[in-house]
Amino acid sequence: MPKQSYDLTDRYLAESGTVLLSGIQALARLPIEQLRRDIKQGLNTAAFLSGYPGSPLGGLDQEIARATKLVPGLPIVHQPAVNEELGATGVMGSQLTASRPDALYQGVTGYWYGKAPGLDRAGDALRHGVFAGASPHGGAVVMVGDDPDCKSSTMPSSSDATLVDLHMPVLYPGTIAECIELGLHAVALSRASGLWSAMKIVTPVADGSGTVHLPVLEGALPRPTVDIDGVTWQCQPSAKFLGQRMLAVEREFREVRIPLAQQYGIQTGLNRVSVNPADAWIGLVATGFTYYEMLDALR
Repeated sequence: MPKQSYDLTDRYLAESGTVLLSGIQALARLPIEQLRRDIKQGLNTAAFLSGYPGSPLGGLDQEIARATKLVPGLPIVHQPAVNEELGATGVMGSQLTASRPDALYQGVTGYWYGKAPGLDRAGDALRHGVFAGASPHGGAVVMVGDDPDCKSSTMPSSSDATLVDLHMPVLYPGTIAECIELGLHAVALSRASGLWSAMKIVTPVADGSGTVHLPVLEGALPRPTVDIDGVTWQCQPSAKFLGQRMLAVEREFREVRIPLAQQYGIQTGLNRVSVNPADAWIGLVATGFTYYEMLDALR
């Protein structure tokens, strides 16, 4: 029998049907959604979240606390940080746990959150985390709040160029549902490529709200692979930041990790042609919330 009533807690507890979420609540639901998917696929994983909130991600830490309190059976650790660097270093540590002899889980999915100025100040810690790598059954996701209209910031922000410089593939949700959908893709992409994935969250999405039809994604996501010397490559996260090894990692970005991320995007159709008339004479390309603004402009 379908459920006849609706609880506000359904935004985190429901696994099917329609729920009402704000952008911040959708991000808080993401680790819950990922752990449920892992359980269904027979994986023993956990989640770790850390960062420093600031508008447009202001209140995310409080919402994560509310969400995790509702699911005590899921192994989620939320450790708000004193600053963004500590949060990034903690997330890097989450990717190293699976290699320890006393590891309790096959992997820990790490989530970092912060607004654009926090990304700037945490750049060194995040770069070290990216070079350390992401666990094959863990994955690392960086959630960055961008404020292009200066609603609550001293200057307009767009973190795309910084994220690209940090070797992070960027996923840009344009709706509330896409916060969860692309968040799940971000984890899968990170696990497959060993890269840290980034999510660009702009103010209208973070502050917005809408209905989301669950489940957002069904079935297993693809995992592109590459063979090196006859052996299927898998990222082996390490915090041994030694000269020659790091040069090898830098080369690995170009030859292995970034091509795997590109292959993931192709296999999942993340970048798709949404309108393709037979008599098309011009091509327009836009991403995330900007895509929906473009559609409005064309209308």
